[in-house]
Amino acid sequence: MAKPDRPSTLHGKLTRSMFFATSPDLPRIVEVDLDRLMPNPDQPRKTFDEAALQELAASIDKYGLIQPVTVKETMGDAYILVAGERRYRAHKLLGRTTIAAIVTQGNPDEIALIENLQREDLHPIEAAEALSTMMERYRYSQEELGRAIGKSRVTVNELLRLNALPAKIKAECRTSDTLTLRKSVLIELARLDEPTEQLRLWEELKTGQLTTVRATRARKTTPAPSKPDIDKAVANGQRLVTAIKALAQVRETLSDADYQRLLDLYQDIRLALDQLAPRRED
Repeated sequence: MAKPDRPSTLHGKLTRSMFFATSPDLPRIVEVDLDRLMPNPDQPRKTFDEAALQELAASIDKYGLIQPVTVKETMGDAYILVAGERRYRAHKLLGRTTIAAIVTQGNPDEIALIENLQREDLHPIEAAEALSTMMERYRYSQEELGRAIGKSRVTVNELLRLNALPAKIKAECRTSDTLTLRKSVLIELARLDEPTEQLRLWEELKTGQLTTVRATRARKTTPAPSKPDIDKAVANGQRLVTAIKALAQVRETLSDADYQRLLDLYQDIRLALDQLAPRRED
């Protein structure tokens, strides 16, 4: 009776394939010694849940490594970890000495950021800090950075705004075990001009007295005039839209400062429309 085949490891399958890695367009997978693998100091993810790491280690121990980590060769026959630090840490917890890795020639900062942004659990503050680092290091504009990581300029701009939040908010929202805030709430906080107001609303968010910032901003606005001129407001809005469309037709690249002014104007319009909504429901 023939013996059943033993489950093949990823590394075994690759080394037995006579066609693998014969083309420069295909990835090269190697077995890297962990003591020759250096974590990326610019890894966007700064915090790691120990319980989640233990669960990942148990899964790898039972099923093996499903997806290799990504590395880049450095001087002295060593590698820097580009993507997959949780898998790397799980291997160390298991006492493993090697790990399967895909060797890349790409920009390690871009690859690490892209991989983490595609995962829903990357904290928005960590994403904001990583984006800022890339802009400073590679002299990217917001538009160039957006193209590099596959995100819109608006998304890049909103995340970068989070860097201006008070240090207390950034520290507490990143380390709190009980407070889970949507990215949109932090972005709304960042749109406020006064740090004292941001801190006040932050305390209300922590205690559950407040769930959105936008509603609070609407309550602080001045009363509407007794006879609003709707026709005039619509006409002014149409002129604004026409002017912005004219900018788009010229196709000249706006500076980040000019684009930010337009974004601020857009947010003011959104806020004004939000203020109208409750009155229509009364």
